[in-house]
Amino acid sequence: MHTDVLSDLVISKVVSVSAMYSEVGASGKRTQRDRWAIIIKYEGETVYSGGGREYVSNHANIALLPKGSSYEWRCVSQGHYYSLEFECDTCCEEIFVFPVKNSEKILKLFKETEYIQTLKRPYCEIESIRNVYSILINLIRSEPKRYLPGEKQAKIAPALEHIAKNYALKITNAQLAELCGISCVYFRKLFADTVGMPPLEYVHSLRIKKAKEMLDSDYGSISDIAASLGYSSIYDFSRTFKKQVGVSPSKYR
Repeated sequence: MHTDVLSDLVISKVVSVSAMYSEVGASGKRTQRDRWAIIIKYEGETVYSGGGREYVSNHANIALLPKGSSYEWRCVSQGHYYSLEFECDTCCEEIFVFPVKNSEKILKLFKETEYIQTLKRPYCEIESIRNVYSILINLIRSEPKRYLPGEKQAKIAPALEHIAKNYALKITNAQLAELCGISCVYFRKLFADTVGMPPLEYVHSLRIKKAKEMLDSDYGSISDIAASLGYSSIYDFSRTFKKQVGVSPSKYR
């Protein structure tokens, strides 16, 4: 799936953003691209061929050409298009095409990025990279959903959302069950069956994940971290941390 590759892209630089035009019959060949490119063909149509497949690029289908991809292309209907190239270490041989219902929003981001790059105002590189991420997010969201949440997942969704927003606060099973509109006994069983652990254990696992991130940084003392994550004492925090990680917070740091 596209999202498997795109979710971890780290963009280091926007190289160019250009509005271009191609005539009918224009064609070319590219072997192992040295950088990524996004193509929005807002007029006409171009077909890319690679890996035994064909990919259509037009106003309703935006093409993403990864670093490392090889392909041939031909213009089957003349028109203007935007090409945006950026640096990223990730490589992929497959071409991606995203069907979009309304490409105007994405086209606007291309134009804005071209303006930013041309003007070279302060922070232009940061703004340009931000826009490329916005384009990619819009493309990923245009894809059909991989799956619809099952009945069990849907029932505990309010609890998961509450935990994600309030993991550092005091949370009880009764509180989460009420949010889901089911009994406490049924909630605990349903949550464990769906997530693989009891609700409060899940809360602690999330806290410890955050604790490891804090310990890896210069966040502060261990007592500060414990208080930030909602533990009543450094003893409770250290005991829970060691139980889940295998070492004490101080040894982990």
